[in-house]
Formats: sequence, structure tokens, C-alpha cells
Amino acid sequence: MDFSWEELSAEERAQAYADWDAGKGLIGGDPRMRPGSHLLPPWGIDQPFFRALALDDTRGANGAALRALLASDRPLEIEIGFGRGDFLLDRAQRYLDRLFIGYETKTKATRLMLARVERLAVESAGEGETRREGDGEWVAPRPSPLTPPLWLSDDDARFNLPRVIDDGRVDIFHVLFPDPWWKNEHKVRRLFSPPFVDLLAAKLRPGGLLHFKSDVQEYGELVRYLVENHPDFAANDAALADAIGDAVPTHREHWCRRHGKPVWAYYFARP
Repeated sequence: MDFSWEELSAEERAQAYADWDAGKGLIGGDPRMRPGSHLLPPWGIDQPFFRALALDDTRGANGAALRALLASDRPLEIEIGFGRGDFLLDRAQRYLDRLFIGYETKTKATRLMLARVERLAVESAGEGETRREGDGEWVAPRPSPLTPPLWLSDDDARFNLPRVIDDGRVDIFHVLFPDPWWKNEHKVRRLFSPPFVDLLAAKLRPGGLLHFKSDVQEYGELVRYLVENHPDFAANDAALADAIGDAVPTHREHWCRRHGKPVWAYYFARP
């Protein structure tokens, strides 16, 4: 399929901001319109899971735990659209001193990822291992589900980020292989737009990094155009790949490598 784009006219830019303000393009619609949006789903209570409108749900300690982590001095990395979660989970295991947040609008994928996070926490704590100490027996305690430095949300990041993450708090944004939304009538759902780039710039700290990948070259060039024309971002610099370091590829990138398909990577610093 063809992915086409053109430089935005003043009228098209104005329309992008109007659509943003109206909540158009949010995957799953505007959460404020959903009944019970102030409540966490039962499976998410007291788990490293959050929704912007349910941070104050008193049935669990989710909001308090997340706010405490965000108030800490841990560097923060955010992946928008983590899919199966391979990349994000790998980074959380490599960099134990950092806080990681992942957004994925597919609730089923988010629940599967939560299960992976719990299994990892259990394995790391050695739950189920029994050791003898003297005449007694010691069983490794179950880790607290709210302490891992990896939190997940099935909110659309465009809705959640302005309400949960302070400006200048993020060190790295990872946006890897987002849906290109090929059809013309679906363009409003594309993640990258002028107001979205504004949002990323506001949340990144000075010296922070936007890390983007796609197997659709034209989408990559659209992102380059939008980001490089923003006053708070520097031009794409491939040398900044060193700031990411070694990483497990996403499921999509693994598929591309296996089938010999090209991948385009971009790295934009916020000076």
C-alpha cells in the first residue's frame, strides 16, 4: 500500500490542532466518555498498571505507588505502543536503576505483558524456593506487585501523558513501528502530528531523546519532517543510537530482519 504525505499548509496544521483538542483519533475513543472510567479494571488493581482517570481509585494503591516512582530521581524511559513488549521488558532488565512506562492501547496485549512482568518479578525473587536455615524452613517471600520499575497502561498515550507525566520528566521516548494507518480517512489516527510532537517536546527533559523506527520509509520521513521543523528538537543524528545501546528488537523488527525487509531508524535530541 502507498503511504503518502505532503508538507502541511497553515490550514492543515490548524485542523490538526482542532482535531487534537476535540479528542479525534484517540484509539478507543475519549476515555472521559466511558462509564466507570474513574475505576481500574479488577485485573489491574494493585498491579503495575494505571489509567489516567483512575489514579485515585481507592480500591488499590496503584496511583500512590506510581506517583512515588515518578517523584523519584530514577531516569524515565517511555515506550509508546509496546506490542508484545519484548523491547521494553529487555530494557527494564538491563537498566534496573531506571523507571519504565509502556503504553499499548490493545488491552489484551497489556494484560499479557502484565503477566510477563509478574513472572519476571517472581523469578527474580526466587518465589517458590524453599531453603533450610537451622531447624526452620524459609520460603522466599512473594514480591510486591507495585514495586517493579516497569508500569503499563492501555490508555492512548496522547490522552494519558498530559495528565500523568510532568513536563521535563522523560529521558527517552521510544516509538517503534507505530501503525501507519494507511487509509486517507484514518490519517487522524496516526500517532505523529504537530500537537503530538509538541507533547513529546514538553515531556522530554533537555538532553532527552526521541527514538523512532519504522519499516515504512515514507512514515519515517513524515516523522523527520514534523520533528525537525519543531523548534525544540535537533535534526536526526544516527550517532545517537549509542545512547540506546544493545537492545532486543521488537517483534516487528525481528520479523523484518528475518525476511530481509529494511528498517529506518531516527534519533532526535532535545537540546
